[in-house]
Amino acid sequence: MRRTVEEESGMVTAEMAVIAPFGVVFTFLLAWVVALGLTQVQLTDAAREAARLVARGESVGAAADVARRGAPAGAAVRVERSDGMVTVQVSVRRGLPFLPHVGSRRLEARAVSAQEDP
Repeated sequence: MRRTVEEESGMVTAEMAVIAPFGVVFTFLLAWVVALGLTQVQLTDAAREAARLVARGESVGAAADVARRGAPAGAAVRVERSDGMVTVQVSVRRGLPFLPHVGSRRLEARAVSAQEDP
């Protein structure tokens, strides 16, 4: 039995209607993963800059302010000194843009630097 063109009309439209939402979701999730990667880079840069400042003799408060300015909004900064070493940890929680509690991940970066002699 041979199908006519009229019987197959609309098949591609139906298939696209089923597949298109998956493409949209995939694109959205891919953008979210890229945004998480960029956030991680910001955290790493902020922690490194703050650790370097404290190691050079700047105050912990000034270094924490620099880290907060370089980190994404809402980031927490922790600075510790021990045995001639400075450790700075910067962390933030990120979720999906329109559903912040779904897929929420805590991202953090840590930088360690030796304190310089005055």
